[in-house]
Amino acid sequence: MNSPSDEIKIENGLGFKLSTDGHKLFAVGNPCEDRVDLTADIFKQRLEAAQFAELFINEHLVIEVLRRYKNAPDETYEMEIGERRDATCSISISENKLKAHLTLTPSFGGKAVTLADVQKLLEDKKVVWGIVPTEEIEGVLAKGHAADFIIAEGLEPEAGVDAQFQSLMPEAHERKPLVDENGDVDYRELGDIVIVHKDEVLMQRIPPIQGKKGRNVLGEIINPSGGADTPFSGDKKGVYLNPEDNNQLLSEITGQPIIVPNGMIVTPVLTVKQVDFASGNIRFDGSVVVLGDVAEGMKIFALEDITIDGSVTDAKIECMGNLNIKGCVTGNTELIVNGDINIKGGAQGYQEIEEPVGDDDHSAKIVSHGSIIVGFVENFHLEAGVDIVVEKYAMNSQLMAENKIVTGAKNSGKKPSIMGGITWAMVMVKGTILGSSAGIKTHVQAGSNPYIQKRIAAIKRELIPNEKEQADIRKILAFIELHPEKGNAEMLEKLNHTLSKLKIEADLHHAGLKDLTSNMSIIDDAKVIADRGVYIGAEVQINGVFWKAQENRGKSVFRVEHREMTINVR
Repeated sequence: MNSPSDEIKIENGLGFKLSTDGHKLFAVGNPCEDRVDLTADIFKQRLEAAQFAELFINEHLVIEVLRRYKNAPDETYEMEIGERRDATCSISISENKLKAHLTLTPSFGGKAVTLADVQKLLEDKKVVWGIVPTEEIEGVLAKGHAADFIIAEGLEPEAGVDAQFQSLMPEAHERKPLVDENGDVDYRELGDIVIVHKDEVLMQRIPPIQGKKGRNVLGEIINPSGGADTPFSGDKKGVYLNPEDNNQLLSEITGQPIIVPNGMIVTPVLTVKQVDFASGNIRFDGSVVVLGDVAEGMKIFALEDITIDGSVTDAKIECMGNLNIKGCVTGNTELIVNGDINIKGGAQGYQEIEEPVGDDDHSAKIVSHGSIIVGFVENFHLEAGVDIVVEKYAMNSQLMAENKIVTGAKNSGKKPSIMGGITWAMVMVKGTILGSSAGIKTHVQAGSNPYIQKRIAAIKRELIPNEKEQADIRKILAFIELHPEKGNAEMLEKLNHTLSKLKIEADLHHAGLKDLTSNMSIIDDAKVIADRGVYIGAEVQINGVFWKAQENRGKSVFRVEHREMTINVR
């Protein structure tokens, strides 16, 4: 290699020289007569011949030299065209510190990067973990250049899996209108509401899977994400942990399951805004709360209590507990309740009930095995296993109770509390005023079991067509006996078979009547009380003794003594 003191060799008007410090390379041009057609390739060949090709050559400056050589043959000049450069290296660390990259620039006539240089740089960058083997680093150094060579790589953490909560309940099906076999659609009947039963498995908790720690190139530990050990929700209303598997949640009661964060609760109460086409009919093995009204034609069934904040119109409601209605009951509504019934707003049917209501009758009907409390009642049939309390008045209705019936407790003025219809209790009937100034037929009865009497009346009604049909068959048989030519053996056999069947049915009815009559008990102290008065035409019957008002009366207490009606003034 030329030294700074070397003599400059100029050939065809072009030569090269180094700066005094040996780092800069200059092109030297002198005038001459043996100039050549200088090209970039020839220029490169001259550099190699002068042993300067290993230096860094600036191609843009070379182009300028070629231009001056061609265009200024008589000009003397020196131009810097290159330099001596040492090799360089750098290490960059990724943002997440999981990788370190080596960048290596080549040497141009200068010092090369050594393994010691790289190791010192790693030390300065504090890269201590995941460094590639020395042989790989030396291989890169031997090539003399590298771009983003991964010289160290950390270990990524393995994420864990949080505790999972898996519902074991069947997926709630979409409630759709019922289509029967004839293709008729019942838009009120949308299917059952999902319920769970006591000790049923509701939810399985899947324990977490812990992740694995990682380490970055600086040797720092990286904790994994996930793997949270979340327990079941602290809200365990209606549920409990399986004593044999604390990762299972079981139902403590029968009711409606409700998913909560990290768990589930079971409530024995189903709450709906209102019961209409949108909600569909309700069937629930617990209590039901309706925040609004029950629309026309809808049905509700509950194994426990039902509470309705609004009103009920032309609907059917059944429950095994108590029924509480804050609004009114209207239309041909049917209420069948095992417990007590409380209707704050009263009950009003569409039309007057004139005949006794049967079990299959679809007229307005309220039946309770307990007691009934109602604000007022019009055109309704009420049956209570204990008491009936009508706070204001009863009009054109049938009231039957096995214990007492009290009306008019909140009736003001001189308005009748019982007008029209039949009011019948086993122990006592008490009202403010019985009957009506308009002469509406009003019958009040006490002293015998109304339910037995109702059954007796029903059997007697069934006997009437039976006995008539028997009489008709006997007439036909008598006619055939007188006129044998009018009949035949097959006809006689059929008539006798039908007659025999009717006799058996009639015997069963008579046996039932006898049994009911024998169980009919008489309440000796049964009474009917009119707190303020009795209108003309009102009827009172106690233990078979009948009395009818021939004139208006004041306060009266009716009892039967020695088979005669006695009337006392309180």
